[in-house]
Amino acid sequence: MQDGWMNHGLDFVDLYVEDVGGDWLEKWGKAEKLEFDTIRSVEVDAVKVALGFPNFQKTKLLEIALTHRCDTNDSRLASFESSVGHVKYKRLALLGSAIFGAVVTDYLYRKYPRLDRDCISLLKSRLVDKKKLSEFAISLNLQVITGRGANGKQTDKSEYKRFMGETFEAVFGAIYLECDRDFNPAGEWLIQRFLEQAVSQNISQKSYLIESPQISPESAVKRRGSLGADILDAIAIDYLYHRFPSHNASQLTHCKNILVSQDIFPKDFQAKLGSQYLELGSNFSRTRDWLVDNFIKTTVEELVE
Repeated sequence: MQDGWMNHGLDFVDLYVEDVGGDWLEKWGKAEKLEFDTIRSVEVDAVKVALGFPNFQKTKLLEIALTHRCDTNDSRLASFESSVGHVKYKRLALLGSAIFGAVVTDYLYRKYPRLDRDCISLLKSRLVDKKKLSEFAISLNLQVITGRGANGKQTDKSEYKRFMGETFEAVFGAIYLECDRDFNPAGEWLIQRFLEQAVSQNISQKSYLIESPQISPESAVKRRGSLGADILDAIAIDYLYHRFPSHNASQLTHCKNILVSQDIFPKDFQAKLGSQYLELGSNFSRTRDWLVDNFIKTTVEELVE
């Protein structure tokens, strides 16, 4: 009885009273696992199809990405959200957000070579907004697949969009890791499914989002600086995500902010990193290895000590 109480809590006591003479503990454990596993398997299989990744191997990542429910009445799931599962979900969403931002800036930089830094920043802000991300999530039918339909009694529209946007970030983080942290296939999926059309619509609707006839040397440096800044953020979060698997999202963000504020980077480093990234053929993995080996790894270890 004591072991059951320690392992299963109040649910154990309720079931013990209801079925004191039966095999209540065995039934409870099997039923609990079956119900939760059934919810998970249906969601994951459907999401694989919706994403266009029917052979998605790292299904545990999708389970993590689909864990959080903003509108559930299920106390067990709500409890799960406040524990390890929720921490993993937030970490995955943070990683997905950082990689997403870098993909967007990289795409805008390459696709529109005469678009100045301010226009790139404006376009990016529109694309990474939780409202836009929630539209991406809904276009994948994630709100139906995961049972996260808007519930007016419990969640207002802005909060619902925030949750759905965060869900999309977590799913994209899972895709990035499924691609073995390869920026290109994850980025191509994002571009083909969402960015190309979304960017074209914004460009056509906003007359001030037009390419300059000619980019000045100063503007070119600023463009590379914008690219380098997002590449730096993405690489830092990616490294910290794997270096500190038990850190929550807030801790990872704090570590990243400390890292990028250190004096390890030379003057105008963001523009130089943008140039380095381009010189390496816009290869994120090679740029990540170069940045980690030359700057990040040693600094992080010194901070840990």
